[in-house]
Amino acid sequence: MKKATMQDVAKLAGVSQSTVSFVFSGADMRISESTKQKVFEAASELGFVPRGKLKNYHKVSDSVLALLVPNMSNLYYPALAKEVDEIAAAKGYGLIVINTNRSETKEARYFKLLISLKVAGILYGFTPAAGEMETARRLGLPVAIVGETEPGTAADCVSLNSGLAGELLAEHLLHFGHKKIAVITAPKHSITLSRKRRIDGMKRVLSGRAELIVISGDTEQEMEHANYEIELGYQKTKELFEIGGRRPTAVVGINDMTAIGILKALQELGLKVPEDVSCAGFDNLPVSEFVSPALTSVDHLTAQRTRQAIDLIDDKINKRNKYPVTVDFQPRLVVRSSTQKAKI
Repeated sequence: MKKATMQDVAKLAGVSQSTVSFVFSGADMRISESTKQKVFEAASELGFVPRGKLKNYHKVSDSVLALLVPNMSNLYYPALAKEVDEIAAAKGYGLIVINTNRSETKEARYFKLLISLKVAGILYGFTPAAGEMETARRLGLPVAIVGETEPGTAADCVSLNSGLAGELLAEHLLHFGHKKIAVITAPKHSITLSRKRRIDGMKRVLSGRAELIVISGDTEQEMEHANYEIELGYQKTKELFEIGGRRPTAVVGINDMTAIGILKALQELGLKVPEDVSCAGFDNLPVSEFVSPALTSVDHLTAQRTRQAIDLIDDKINKRNKYPVTVDFQPRLVVRSSTQKAKI
């Protein structure tokens, strides 16, 4: 099979060959992030590996970090990318942002591509494949995870106590007298470690004190003209309130994007938030303060965790520490106007 060339990548990405060269050399040509993403996706699809003789290749790659995220439609990840870019730039690093679209195949391809590019370090906004962590350890490639992992992961990890996040929100709703609470989340087969721990935290607090209904989506797939997580919250709320029986007095989204969909559905059903039904989420996205009503949420301290992750990677790059480090941050409940005392 013929090896892919830079010309092939340019054709598939719909850009010039010189643009592909600038992207892989790291030249500061003010190329947009969306164009870079097209080039990386084309290179990944074709199995293209840039040659080490690209001008300034080794020099530039020594000062470039990569951030992998599972999607860009959830506003948490663009916010994370913005924080990583600003903090990395302050330390003299450039940044490549890669969207895997929750595809394990894409994740593996991009990982191989980043190794061939000899980036200085990789940050993950999700739990990566164990095989990738072992390969990175063997190669001496610094990796930091801004998320949660199982104990013993061979990489730096800056996590959040998601169990406590669930507990804080559950205690808040109990304090307001809510005895039947629903939480809407991703499909059970694809639920992430952090989401599982949020739900487990809610269960611990509510056990024997209130009823918790866990409603899972059917599939988790990015949508071309809509946000999957908003749509999940919207559709599952409509289904929940259209069936008979005693309705929940509070509905929680597994993240703020899902909660925004919940808000829209409740309002379309003619229910007032929070007078009829309280609503809350997790992440404390900047937009959550500006939806109506403003959303009660659990702050995940994204800026602080990002700074810590880049400090850890920088320590590895500069040989100040060679052992994996785990730093666990404690979440903070932000109470806004979308929650109040349960309607009896």
